[in-house]
Amino acid sequence: MEKNILIAGKDIPFCSDFAQQLLLSGCNVVAAGKTDSPESSVPSEVKAVSWNKSSAISARSVIIQAETLHNFADDAILYFDAPQFAAQFGSLTSDSCAPAADAMILGYQYLTIELLNRIEQHKAKSRIIFLLKTCPTTAETSRSASLKKTVSSPANAIVAAAEASFATFAENIAAATEESLYASVLLVTGDSQNETMQNDRTLAKWLSGYIDALDAKKDAQKSSSWIKAGAKAPAGFALFRQ
Repeated sequence: MEKNILIAGKDIPFCSDFAQQLLLSGCNVVAAGKTDSPESSVPSEVKAVSWNKSSAISARSVIIQAETLHNFADDAILYFDAPQFAAQFGSLTSDSCAPAADAMILGYQYLTIELLNRIEQHKAKSRIIFLLKTCPTTAETSRSASLKKTVSSPANAIVAAAEASFATFAENIAAATEESLYASVLLVTGDSQNETMQNDRTLAKWLSGYIDALDAKKDAQKSSSWIKAGAKAPAGFALFRQ
């Protein structure tokens, strides 16, 4: 079934594989982020909208732009890729605190609140998907000989704190929307050892099938618990369709 999907948090061009697979699954895709990347770095069918993560006004604009391109979003995917952020914000300096907070904390919170407001305004059902790819932290790596050998860019204190903030924020938004008539939340997580999380195309294919399965179940219950990427879809639906 064709869906309108908004992707945010994992910027262009890094979301290209993820977005491409959603396109192949029959979705209309809008990606929010920096729009100064070369056009060749993202599939032409993906519509890119500009997003200033430090601005609540920009978050509202992202949603309106997405609606202009593909109408109201059936699903908004807020993707926190901790390994990518760990590489991006590898320096533990005071100068990195503000941009890191904008990219990894404020942006997600602004956009989530504006999405919830828009859902209530439309009075139409829509789902916010918090997608968390975790990364071993500096503290975890220091305590594990195996992680020291395999993890080249552990999450430093800033990234680790932001990952925890994203998880806590998502859980509480899920709990707050349990009684909503229109908004629902799906929490998905996995680490680099999770086979589904290792490849964005595989992740997007699984996620597309999983949310289709949820939509097919009229009695699907809301939950504020995290599911692992790759989890079996609700009964009665073939997860990987041709």
